[in-house]
Amino acid sequence: MKKTIGMVTGMLLSMSTMAQTITIEGDLAGDLKGHNKMYLYSRTYKDSADINNGHYTFKIPYKEPMFLMLLPQYVQAERQMYVPFGVLFDQPVTYTVKSDINKGMSESVVKGSEAAELLLKYGREKSAAYREISKALQGEFGSSWLQENDPKYDAFEKRNAALQQQYLLPLLQKLVKEHPNSYASVYSLNDARQMASIAQQDQLYAGLSKQMKATKEATAFHQFGEGLRNSAIGKQVKDFTLPDPEGKPVKFSDLKGKYVVVDFSASWCAPCRKSFPHMREVYQQYKDKNLVFYSISIDKSKPDWLKAVAQENNPWLQSLDDKNIAGSGFAITGVPTQYLIGPDGKIIMKEIGFDENGNGQIEKKLAALFGGTVKQQQPVAPAPSAEKKTIKAIPMATMQ
Repeated sequence: MKKTIGMVTGMLLSMSTMAQTITIEGDLAGDLKGHNKMYLYSRTYKDSADINNGHYTFKIPYKEPMFLMLLPQYVQAERQMYVPFGVLFDQPVTYTVKSDINKGMSESVVKGSEAAELLLKYGREKSAAYREISKALQGEFGSSWLQENDPKYDAFEKRNAALQQQYLLPLLQKLVKEHPNSYASVYSLNDARQMASIAQQDQLYAGLSKQMKATKEATAFHQFGEGLRNSAIGKQVKDFTLPDPEGKPVKFSDLKGKYVVVDFSASWCAPCRKSFPHMREVYQQYKDKNLVFYSISIDKSKPDWLKAVAQENNPWLQSLDDKNIAGSGFAITGVPTQYLIGPDGKIIMKEIGFDENGNGQIEKKLAALFGGTVKQQQPVAPAPSAEKKTIKAIPMATMQ
């Protein structure tokens, strides 16, 4: 009897273990010229598999839904234009991916879960919509992309936003309305952060099923809406407490009475790391003034954050955002992003990205408040252009 119970228990445990595995069975047609590897990755995950007779297999432990990119070694080796291709894996089941190297990974057929198939369909609809947007911008401005120093840039950005509302937002609204209980809808909510109003974002969240509202992604999206309200210019910053590198709590309200530059960054963000040397110059200029610098990392990996902290050795307050303050308090869409907070705890201004020539709006404001300007280091060789250069932020949605 005991032996029978043991056998049954073992079988159940085995079945449970099998049920918590994602299997990817892929087929890649075409001449790979000996480049017989397929890479599977995200910012925090890396794996590879051999392609034998056009077939490859991945087995991944399943803990929660994930979005992973597939990249054939052939694309890198032959220096083809790289168009990222990802698949949503929302269940511990077997997924099939059928691709043709000559057509590109974006034309792959994915089967396995309804959410994976829905997201792929939605992505293709978005691509078609973007083509319409580009066509409209080309017709009105002579280009589908303008430099920020172009006199028509502000009008271009305004028109681009309107076109996204016209072509892209309805696709997302339709997806959520028709599939409120699908993880594809939840995963796609990030698209709304920059193209939908606060009211429209609220409506999208409200349209989800109770089960989907409870997911961490939907919760973060809902908190982002709160962040939009909380981070308006002139708003009082809601108090929060985050840990410093030693694990000691940093309470924001303890900084009241001083001006505070809150810098949102990440260890994996190249523009953030590039901004730190100049930030250290600014810090040295104003460290004896009534001003505090406070870096908040959006890293998901504490070890990665601590490693970057040690490497940069920045001489100001630093914390790890383990409570999504970036979303719920400041509606951060990309890093680096800085806020200037007044001594009364109210938001004075916001700046996304940074100007490596020292012409940023927050830096100008600090000069106006405290006097003087930051001395710029002279380049070893003359720069090819005298134009000021603004480094854009990396969107969080694509990197986290």
